[in-house]
Amino acid sequence: MEKHSSTIIFDLDGTLVDSLNGIGLAMEKTLAGFGYDIKIDNILPRIGAPMIQVVEELTNENSSKINIIYEQYLNIYRNKYLHDILRVDGANNLIDNLYKNHFSLAIVTNKTEYDAKSVVKELDWIKQFKIIVGRDTKKLPKPHPEGTIYALNRCNSEPQNSVFVGDTEYDMVAGKNAGVKSLIGLLGSRSASQLKNAGATQVASNLAEVEEIILHR
Repeated sequence: MEKHSSTIIFDLDGTLVDSLNGIGLAMEKTLAGFGYDIKIDNILPRIGAPMIQVVEELTNENSSKINIIYEQYLNIYRNKYLHDILRVDGANNLIDNLYKNHFSLAIVTNKTEYDAKSVVKELDWIKQFKIIVGRDTKKLPKPHPEGTIYALNRCNSEPQNSVFVGDTEYDMVAGKNAGVKSLIGLLGSRSASQLKNAGATQVASNLAEVEEIILHR
């Protein structure tokens, strides 16, 4: 089948959902339970990577202990913070307007697929997104392009006709290595220079600017 549609791929945390503080607090509480005094300020700049990688970076434990800590993080996050979420300003308008303009919409996140779908359902966005790819949907999470390529294929889209919107270097690198032509870095967790150095073709201060870029490209 010929590929023709234009897909807009979004990261989730920090891009569409204001959830970074909850993720950081869940990790801080988890690590404290294992005897680590690591504060949220040292955790937040690492969010964007798969959280199991964050555990590894912060603890330098062996793989078995890392998995135990990560599973405890998931338990704490899901029980206390997963549903304590807010939409980023402008997210509803952006999603609705792109959907009405017949773009295919996808999410590629380093959240687990289960958690990502839970958030999207709770925010009543599930019908607008054609596919949601989590860190465990395919073998390799961002910054590897596997999940992005998978999403594009499922949306029947070519990368040169598509856009990746995200707030970290993991998003920009994943999109770039998948061949996505337009990479929009959203300011917040990373600076403009960090996003551009990772491959962002444009930088936006908010989601209204993201919409303007997409609809007028």
